[in-house]
Amino acid sequence: MTKTDSRWSSPDEALGARVELTLAPTPLHALPRFSQEIGVEVWAKRDDIGPIGLLGNKVRKLEFLIADAQRMDANVLVTVGAVQSNHARTTACAAAMLGLRCVLILGGAESGTPSGNYLLDRLFGAEVELVAGAAWDELEPMLAKKCRDLEEDGQRPYLIPAGGSTPVGALGLARGYLELAEQLAARSLTPELIVHATSSGGTQAGLEVGRAILRGGPRILGVAVAKSPGVLEAEVAEIATNAARLAGLERTWGSGEVAIDHSQQGPAYGVPTDAGQAAIRLLARTEGILTDPVYSGKALAGLIDQGGSGSLRGPVVFWHTGGTPALFDSNLGPPLIE
Repeated sequence: MTKTDSRWSSPDEALGARVELTLAPTPLHALPRFSQEIGVEVWAKRDDIGPIGLLGNKVRKLEFLIADAQRMDANVLVTVGAVQSNHARTTACAAAMLGLRCVLILGGAESGTPSGNYLLDRLFGAEVELVAGAAWDELEPMLAKKCRDLEEDGQRPYLIPAGGSTPVGALGLARGYLELAEQLAARSLTPELIVHATSSGGTQAGLEVGRAILRGGPRILGVAVAKSPGVLEAEVAEIATNAARLAGLERTWGSGEVAIDHSQQGPAYGVPTDAGQAAIRLLARTEGILTDPVYSGKALAGLIDQGGSGSLRGPVVFWHTGGTPALFDSNLGPPLIE
């Protein structure tokens, strides 16, 4: 395992308080049949499975965010997202587990019987406010106003931005990187790259901080599913820099140090692509592992494209960030079954 900064007796010591919501470590699985198909050795870091509400990478962020909320004596978790937001669903589940009130502001409208993540939001008991036609830049001010309204009602809200992508939340993925490093060392694996879906930036920022704590390890490539080139890189760099400070690291990131593949996004966030749908089918039919059309399917398509170009030697770790419930949203197309 790569050496940790000598200021800490263990890597985990750097990251501070968290609420345990995962049964760590999440599995690291070899994908032999999938690897044979694409010509590169691939392993999957299975953040899609675990004890809390179909898991996903958002749980790692919530472990630190909810610890911060408890420190502030908050009794309501308030967050924002799309109707099929994995982060919103995971927040609702964590709140139910811990006996906290949860308020979700979701951009979208009712469209028949609830399905996918939206169904689970309601099942977990979250209070959902749907805002039809709202753009992302309109949802964040609504989130702040909702927190002010709750405070006026005598509640103690804890505001969580979209995706839980704050410096505090990013510490969860820094911890995840340290966890993966131990698994790789136990298998004598030295991957050249970690590939994952990126949208609000916190996951990639946290992985960068974990790599900085270890002073080395596999490089990180985010596959963008939202935001334009330049914007997302800058956001990842800012979150990583501030998260590193929380971990006691004097390390700054510039946009040029953040590697993001923008080729798989498609026409818009949440709109499936042919390449993403084909990637979902390939992994399902070779390994029996499910990915979703909004996040992990597009990231997987990016990995397949990299492998096909001959630019990867392998092994590669595909960080499965979850999102399975979106498979069951009938409003998402094109169809998975041909």
